Amino acid sequence: MERKTFIKTSLMFCGAGLMGSAFLESCAKATPTPTIPPFTSFTINITDPANSSLNNVGGFIEHQNVIIIRTGTTTYSALSNVCTHRGCTVEYDVTTTSVFCPCHGGTFDVNGNVTGGPPPSALIKHTATLNGNILTIS
Repeated sequence: MERKTFIKTSLMFCGAGLMGSAFLESCAKATPTPTIPPFTSFTINITDPANSSLNNVGGFIEHQNVIIIRTGTTTYSALSNVCTHRGCTVEYDVTTTSVFCPCHGGTFDVNGNVTGGPPPSALIKHTATLNGNILTIS
């Protein structure tokens, strides 16, 4: 084998090796699936002083990894507080009426739909049913 051919062949193999290792490294950096805590249905009494912020439209509480937002006179939204991007705890912003993730800037509307940032999917939405003063989240 000529020296020139040997050098070209060696450089091709080195280049292929570097590209292969870069490809494998990019696979290792894949976004992990966030761990969502197990959910169990629960009820809250909206007249309990601990839940007083639910007396007004726009008010909210957090209970058992769920953000409960009063969206209307008799309507509520109940969303998982775990971001679908990396599993950070999301927060509700009363002034913008949106849910945001402080870790990477993801934003969601009060129905849990992604409105900006890196989250790949909507927040888990639970059913909120009001019966008298009892709000059931299931």
